[in-house]
Amino acid sequence: VTAISQQQDKFEEKTSKLEEEISKLEKELALKKEALIPEEKLKEVFGEETTLIFPDIENIDCENLERQIIAFFSYLDKRDYIILQNLEHETYAWFKQVVKRLSENLPIVTDETTDIIRLTHNMAHFYRVLGKKRINLIKQILNNENDIFESIMPTFYSFYKSNKCCKEELQGCPSLAVLYEYAGFFLNTVAGRNYLLRRDSKIRILITYYCILILDKANEEILNHEGIDIRPYIDLSINDISNQKNLIYSKQYLTTLRSLKEKYKM
Repeated sequence: VTAISQQQDKFEEKTSKLEEEISKLEKELALKKEALIPEEKLKEVFGEETTLIFPDIENIDCENLERQIIAFFSYLDKRDYIILQNLEHETYAWFKQVVKRLSENLPIVTDETTDIIRLTHNMAHFYRVLGKKRINLIKQILNNENDIFESIMPTFYSFYKSNKCCKEELQGCPSLAVLYEYAGFFLNTVAGRNYLLRRDSKIRILITYYCILILDKANEEILNHEGIDIRPYIDLSINDISNQKNLIYSKQYLTTLRSLKEKYKM
């Protein structure tokens, strides 16, 4: 009886220690989640009762998509570093002009290294098309809003992959064909990869992920006229996301990428 009692005491002691460790881990996870998701800032951008669009949600109504995009640019208009720029237009109109310029001036997606002029042309693509002032402002936005970009990117992706931006005739609304060209640029060219390597690792990984989704969509719509092989980029993205510690929705990204592996029989 004494031996059984001693074993029971040891078991209860181990159980108590395990419960303490579990409680500690739960608190650490909660703190990590709080650190990753800037809830107060997102409320400032989108309002108290906004339901954010997440990467694994496909069927979001267009009204909600457009409202969130407008809310984001309205938030930017109030930021000090934006006000100091003395822009001629509000940031949403400015952004649509940027998209229009990029849509009308596409990068080289294949065979850029066959000629040094083509490669140099591609390396300077964004500066040639947008100019130094626009590039500097984009960099400022990326730096100042880095903590909320992951939560905003699914909204833009869902909006732009819809038919003509939810059938709204917006100036500069990119077609899937245009999105495909830039996805190919970032994934498949020296200039595009070099551009991403100069960015923050989180931004680089997210851009790569959404480029893969665009390339997959282009495959479905038979728009992959350059014949870009999506498979190596899926594996690369899985590896990058698995090793990146500060992504909020890494689980959803990996689930999507693994389903693409099955789709492409990898």
